[in-house]
Amino acid sequence: PTPTLHPHPHPQINKTTTRSEGAGCFDRICAELKEIMAENKFKSIEDLKGKILPWSKAGAAKSRAVRKKRDDKAKSIKEKEEKENQRIRNAADFYKLLCAILIVVIAFLADKLRKS
Repeated sequence: PTPTLHPHPHPQINKTTTRSEGAGCFDRICAELKEIMAENKFKSIEDLKGKILPWSKAGAAKSRAVRKKRDDKAKSIKEKEEKENQRIRNAADFYKLLCAILIVVIAFLADKLRKS
């Protein structure tokens, strides 16, 4: 049986898409279409004909919800990575400060030992 593509988020474009995303929306739509074709094992556009359901408000809402969930997950991962990177930078700064203090202490001790 050939799959019917619904409620999978379909690549969408409307009159505000090009205004809000610019010409890059066409690259995004092509990438989304390639992803859908790969997921459903379609080899050509001809294989898609008659398989995609017509646009509906409910389908568009599902598509937006799926896209928001995907974007939120990517944002969460990015935030976690940034927190980890900040933690690493903070640790590096601490060790740099510790080394600087240690160098000063060693310099004072060396000077004191030299004088005695």
